[in-house]
Amino acid sequence: SSSSSLTFEKDMIYYQPTQGSPGLRSAMGGYLHDLLLSSSSSTTTSSSTFNPENIILGAGCNAVLENLCMCLTEPGDAVMIPTPYYAAFEFDLVARAGCEIVSVNTLDYHDESPPSSSVDATNKSDGKRTTIPPSFYYPNKASLTHAYNLSMEQTSRPPRVLLLSHPNNPLGICYPPEVMAECIEWCRENEVHLISDEIYAGSVYRQKRGDGEDTFVSAMSLASSDNGGGDGEEGGLGLGPYIHLVYALSKDFALSGLRVGVAYTENEEILMPMQKLNDLCQISSQTQLLVERMLSANVATAGGNDDTKFVDAYLTSNRHNIQTRCDKLQSCLSDVDIPYLPADSGLFVWMDFREFLPSLPDSITEEMESLPSKEQRER
Repeated sequence: SSSSSLTFEKDMIYYQPTQGSPGLRSAMGGYLHDLLLSSSSSTTTSSSTFNPENIILGAGCNAVLENLCMCLTEPGDAVMIPTPYYAAFEFDLVARAGCEIVSVNTLDYHDESPPSSSVDATNKSDGKRTTIPPSFYYPNKASLTHAYNLSMEQTSRPPRVLLLSHPNNPLGICYPPEVMAECIEWCRENEVHLISDEIYAGSVYRQKRGDGEDTFVSAMSLASSDNGGGDGEEGGLGLGPYIHLVYALSKDFALSGLRVGVAYTENEEILMPMQKLNDLCQISSQTQLLVERMLSANVATAGGNDDTKFVDAYLTSNRHNIQTRCDKLQSCLSDVDIPYLPADSGLFVWMDFREFLPSLPDSITEEMESLPSKEQRER
């Protein structure tokens, strides 16, 4: 091997700022801008940027999410999460931060009631079973207010955080912009912090909805000052104090072992505490330099153009691969008549197996059923 491959550069071996090296924070800000603010539906202007001073880089998304919640809550405060949700949130937010998870039940707060079973929801035109429409999983002001009141009953204090997974794990879909905008407005009105977990933002493989609009629009775009959001301070998005982002490279790039998580907030009161907490979960200097170069690298394309960013070329290829596999799975589900939510993002397809669960006794409804009974039927 060459001698240069055995050389440690100084940025690989020295201390870095606890929130991340300046070079990586700048590169990450540029990457997040292109990923989250450059869609055709984005209303942010070219002057709206992620301020590197408000970026905190830590050892994985769970680390920066936990630190963010530690700065926004006291032990025993409620974090509201729409169901179904990523099960590890219960460990990430409870074990050390001491938060109380309060589920946001969305199914009961829409104009119509969801079908009670896939058999009851058979499509009359083709005889195929259908599932609960995706709109029933969308949080709205009614479901958020109910969860807020439930939090008050359980903790005797207002909830502090609404955590949204957007794109959603495990539903495999994005919340429409109007749903996200309603959640942002509700949080600001009720002084509840909204954390948008957009860890699958680069894995939206069906990028247009049926109406031609973008499937995914980031909360960072919808909450920015250009869209009637925060204060519009120079060098940032103008999110105000209540809107925050977490992201990581572990999903879109399959780089979970590098442990690179990102938190972004324009709440100046928690920036210093976030940076100090991050002292215990910094990313290694070698990894930071590696990721900075990856985010900045160009690659030659088939046409000979070497101005294409590596991240753009990779994500384009990855989205194609995920969509191909999703289409095969959904085709198989359709063939065997198992209902599912048509997926557009992430690594998930939400399937409806209620038909195969043992039935309840006549005297028991789903609302009355105990948790041990539900677990037994699901086994």
